[in-house]
Amino acid sequence: PPPEYDPVVRGPPPVEASPAMHPAIRAPPAWQREFDSPAPTQPHQAHPGGPNRMLDSSNLYAFRATGGVKAVLFTALDETPEIWNRVALSNRSLCSFWSVRASEAGLMSTFDVTRQQLPRIMCVREDGSRSVFEGSVSLRALTAFIRQECAAAPTPAAGRAVEGGGQPPSRFDLFQDA
Repeated sequence: PPPEYDPVVRGPPPVEASPAMHPAIRAPPAWQREFDSPAPTQPHQAHPGGPNRMLDSSNLYAFRATGGVKAVLFTALDETPEIWNRVALSNRSLCSFWSVRASEAGLMSTFDVTRQQLPRIMCVREDGSRSVFEGSVSLRALTAFIRQECAAAPTPAAGRAVEGGGQPPSRFDLFQDA
């Protein structure tokens, strides 16, 4: 007998599925079409309004104008590391997150960072003071560093003198009747 013949198996040969067999095979559900799109051809870039923004010479003014603590990653990589994206997503309510590529030599010299020191993580406060992360790069360690720096930084309203000794005006005061 031929090698593909098995005397134990009886019955008709297996049938290949065809679109005519079942309605679900004929017309896949609408939600399944979203998986049929081709893979993106360009690498994922940080969304301009997302938690992690690219810092370059064109948006340095916006960086300086941003209030509160700013966490900055200096990296030699072309793409933002996944751990930095995860830290940014989980702590985006505390501070703003930025990334600087090694190709931005002018910015790196502005922050006194050399290529040999990469990767480097720094928190920049509103008053211009900086603190550098020292330690093992892990999600827990980076999150603890960011939270510690944000807690130590004074809130923007704390440094302002308010006339009459009251509370600083709220952004909702615009909607109050005078």
